[in-house]
Amino acid sequence: MSAEPNTLSHQGRGAADAIVTLINGALIGIANIIPGVSGGTFALILGVFDRMVAAINSLGLETVRAVFGLFKGRFKASARDAFAKELRRVDAGFLALILIGSAVSIGGLSFLIEILLNEYYSPTLAFFVGLILPSVIVPYAIMEKKGARLLWIIPGIALTVGVSLAMPENAAGNSNPLIAAGSGAIAISAMLLPGISGSFVLLVLGQYQVALSNFTGLVSGLAKGTFDMDAAVWLAALAVGMVVGLVLFAKLLSFLLRRVKSATMAFLIGLLLGSLFVLWPFKDISAGAAVTARDGEVKHSVQIATAPNRMPETWSETLVATGALMAGLVGSLGLIALGRRRNRDETSSS
Repeated sequence: MSAEPNTLSHQGRGAADAIVTLINGALIGIANIIPGVSGGTFALILGVFDRMVAAINSLGLETVRAVFGLFKGRFKASARDAFAKELRRVDAGFLALILIGSAVSIGGLSFLIEILLNEYYSPTLAFFVGLILPSVIVPYAIMEKKGARLLWIIPGIALTVGVSLAMPENAAGNSNPLIAAGSGAIAISAMLLPGISGSFVLLVLGQYQVALSNFTGLVSGLAKGTFDMDAAVWLAALAVGMVVGLVLFAKLLSFLLRRVKSATMAFLIGLLLGSLFVLWPFKDISAGAAVTARDGEVKHSVQIATAPNRMPETWSETLVATGALMAGLVGSLGLIALGRRRNRDETSSS
């Protein structure tokens, strides 16, 4: 009879962990909505970066064989058992919850984020800066050796700032599916890195507007009962490139975390610090890139991400941004404290 409370406690922890993972996925999804903000940044802040990279890295031919084996074995018990074993190996439950949370937040909160960036861009960016600043603690604490390895912070900062300054004058892009696949692979690799936004990289490569145009064109065509084959092929090529890039880059990151963990973490710290340049709350919006959607409306979020920084012009502007910054700091420190408490609880229960 004494085993029953332990079972219930374990089930309760499992449900709580699932809810926390969903929330983590939602926060990562929110970051990916905005050009200039990285989902990898939030993954690092939330303490799930290593696990996410390891889970993606574990995907491979074994996973493909298990999926095909399930259908080839006509869902028999042996095929189901092999498939379930592979799902456990790749941490599929964790990945699925992250993806579901991200999809829900992107679908449900993109409208809210758009409003915040349109109407209150300065405090919104300041809030993100507040979230990121304390998160430097996370990779720094993971570093096993410091000293000269901290110099890797410098190229991390240079990469993030360099990408943000590399906006071409003409962002019209190219409609070639091969270029779409290559751009997708590069963008998704950047999206995995803290501090570098995949959508911003697409913008630098000149493919953001093409992706936006093809996506809206495909959706609007389907609503009218037509199918834009060219747009579908381009988007499919982009998706294939993203999948390939994600798996290959996750393997590289996993290798680096195993072999040169401290230097890799220092580089990630640099990426985080460099992202503060992109997220500086005060912008000269009129000088940002005027990328338009299919309906001709200028994408305000893109303009903000590409606008040059300026100093605050009024005290009220400064005070509002400072308040938002403090709110972000409190939220970030709270997330870090919760993550550490969960790790202590998991260590003590194991």
